Amino acid sequence: MSTPIVEYIAANIATAISAITTGNGFNQTLTAVRPTRVDWQDVTPENNMVLIVQEDDSPASETHSPTALWVQTFVLGALVYDSKDAGTALDTRRNQVRSDIRKKLMEDRTRGGYAFNTIITGSANMEDEEGLNIGVIVTVDVHYRILTNDPYTKG
Repeated sequence: MSTPIVEYIAANIATAISAITTGNGFNQTLTAVRPTRVDWQDVTPENNMVLIVQEDDSPASETHSPTALWVQTFVLGALVYDSKDAGTALDTRRNQVRSDIRKKLMEDRTRGGYAFNTIITGSANMEDEEGLNIGVIVTVDVHYRILTNDPYTKG
């Protein structure tokens, strides 16, 4: 079975997020998770977990050439909550997590050679069902090229 180029990109993002560790010089150790169920029942929320959600994609332009340019959006939801005894302000932790994710993703904008650019398009606070702030969301657009008639082959 073949693997679509976009799947290589998603796997690269997960690997990059999991490389955010204190041992690698970051402020915390994050764990990437790509949920396997729509209702996320396979995921137990934990501090420093980053849920990677692949959103809609779109063609970057109309093309009549043998290659097509696509933009794939990923939403990275980082859970950030500490115990009541934590000495660091929650905003400070969210800022560190957001910045660590941005820094790591910009180390390789090509996502292991499968894309030609990664653009961080924004971030927001993440809230639970009751409106409590439980983390930060970082939104990323990855621009990549495939053969027009074959999404399994880099263009």
